[in-house]
Amino acid sequence: MPALTFSKWSPGGNTTLLFPDSGQRPAEQARLASLALDPATLGGEQAGFVHLTQGRLRMAGGEFCVNASRAVGALLAYTDQCVTPEQGVLEGLAAGLAQPTHCAAEYPERTDEIHVSGWNSPVRLRTRGSAPLWQVEALLRLPICSITTVEQGAHLVRLPGICHLLLGGPAHSLPEDCYAAAAQMRQRHHLENEPAAGVIWWRECQGQLEMLPLVHVRDAGTTFLENACGSGALALALRLARSGTRRAFSIMQPGGSALDVRLFTENGAEMAGVDGPVALVARGKVWLPEPEAYTRPRQG
Repeated sequence: MPALTFSKWSPGGNTTLLFPDSGQRPAEQARLASLALDPATLGGEQAGFVHLTQGRLRMAGGEFCVNASRAVGALLAYTDQCVTPEQGVLEGLAAGLAQPTHCAAEYPERTDEIHVSGWNSPVRLRTRGSAPLWQVEALLRLPICSITTVEQGAHLVRLPGICHLLLGGPAHSLPEDCYAAAAQMRQRHHLENEPAAGVIWWRECQGQLEMLPLVHVRDAGTTFLENACGSGALALALRLARSGTRRAFSIMQPGGSALDVRLFTENGAEMAGVDGPVALVARGKVWLPEPEAYTRPRQG
């Protein structure tokens, strides 16, 4: 029964498990994540493997994830603010990153840069606050993103490492069974083989944007109705910005907090910032059942 060091984070409610990247092969990372994400063990909506000294995050399915990236920003801040060298050894953190400090009420804003699976340029992280709650903005250099109308009220936004089908308007009211409806939409629009595909129902009510994301990750074998989705919020902002002049959006997530998305230009490059809270939920070790003795319950 393997034991994994872990930390569990809540970036806007999108519960994320982070494990040290110790060189596991992608298939092994996917297997371990599938076991750990089950409610019988740790539970969560997604998992990633982090190499802090190399500034690298690989999601369990090789997809791109804004919220997991933001969680790494909080992990880096936590490591500097609160982890002693002894804890660093126990938790699999690099000795050079584990500083003998004490948690204080306030810490200066910090900026880090990491490489994230699926995304083709470094992700800059702007982190404010202290344990157990931070505010983290992921700053992304935007490539040319395909945005197409695939049917009335439905737009497909392709980002590196993930795509999102945005469903809005009277033609796409919230279904009774989101899992079944999302599966049908993925099949109808040939998204089953995408590394990660989200189906997002959205609306604007009294000036407030709201969204409900359901995300399928192919190689990790997971499908979750998520409490927040950073890349989905970015996709919605890009879609809305294309049809108007608005460049800043506050998008309420199912978990009850908003993600703030801003689109801007920096040194001639098109950029996006996705900002919101990140809370530390738990950290420690998890003992996972052997795969042959484990049967994952059906979802949806």
